[in-house]
Amino acid sequence: MHDAKSSALIDTYAQFPFEIVSGVGSRVRLRDGREMWDFYGGHAVCGIGHSHAAVADAIVRQARELAFYSNVVPLEIRTRAAERLVAFAGAGLRHVFFCNSGAEANENALKLAIQQTNREKIAVADGGWHGRTLLALSATTEEKLRKPFAKLLTESVRLKLNDLDDIRRIDDRVAAVIVEPIESIAGIVTLDPAFLAALRRRCDEIGALLVFDEIQTGVGRCGRAYIAGEHGTQPDIVTSAKSLANGFPVGAVLMNSRVGSRVAGGDLGSTFGGGPLACAAMLAVLDVIEREELIARAAQLGDRMRAALRIGPVCDVLGRGCLIGLRTTRPAKQIQAELFDLGFVTGTSADSHVLRLMPPMNLPFEAIDELGRALHWIGAGKEAAI
Repeated sequence: MHDAKSSALIDTYAQFPFEIVSGVGSRVRLRDGREMWDFYGGHAVCGIGHSHAAVADAIVRQARELAFYSNVVPLEIRTRAAERLVAFAGAGLRHVFFCNSGAEANENALKLAIQQTNREKIAVADGGWHGRTLLALSATTEEKLRKPFAKLLTESVRLKLNDLDDIRRIDDRVAAVIVEPIESIAGIVTLDPAFLAALRRRCDEIGALLVFDEIQTGVGRCGRAYIAGEHGTQPDIVTSAKSLANGFPVGAVLMNSRVGSRVAGGDLGSTFGGGPLACAAMLAVLDVIEREELIARAAQLGDRMRAALRIGPVCDVLGRGCLIGLRTTRPAKQIQAELFDLGFVTGTSADSHVLRLMPPMNLPFEAIDELGRALHWIGAGKEAAI
């Protein structure tokens, strides 16, 4: 394994104790030759698995035809990608602005809200994590990240999770309410449908925009294209990234007609946003999801994980689809380390007793069964045979 201390790379990331050299489907191979089931998916990015041939072929074909040209010229593939994405998303979303990442998508969504409402305040849900750019950081509630930049951040109202009474604190100075329908980094915390519906009503009452951050919940991962529109609650803006192009950097700000029709020339901009390689990868991902019926598959995998993984050190299973939290009876990092040794990549969260599972939507069922046996073995003190 490479020594980060001697590398030209800045040592800013806490890293897993192994190096991955390749991956196919839901399996990754390490430098020492071992293979592991990937229940982490590169942090919810590889939604259709590693090295998917359809995505690789689409990127190669596009690179040979036109690798890049900026937004100063129209590109058929960019127009087609936008039309395909809004058709896939539904929920009244009619327009899209392409960028490069989730943080950039959230930044632009909040800029639009501030610009269109002529207000400067943001309302967020406690535990929300929306990115490290300045407006996105204003909406992120992790104080460790916020503190060094406190003087630069926009004023925000932090709402108690699923507290209907607290919604009254959203006043007519608020430009946008931004929430994750399921807070992933917080530990797979689901926002109640009644809470989301009440946010929609309050935004309508005071003229604020409702933004769903679906960077991790979207693109089919939770058994729907996006959670937006579920139970009749339709946000004004949805942000998307992560698995949208299965590893090729891309972000998207999807918006309804009321918001999209008010965006004027020059209001938004991004040199690389909507580049032809990103659009080719995105179109291939959406093709695979529809052709292989992966939205339904994600829901089935979620049901299987909820049924099979409450075992050993796991006392509860949270979330849905391929965004699952395992609540553990002892620190999640300990369980994660033991699972590493047994051949499973998982993630942790801000909750020290929740492991996160964000596997590809075409994960084999056998991988869940093997993970269940590993958890049983860990719970039995490693005395039972897998």
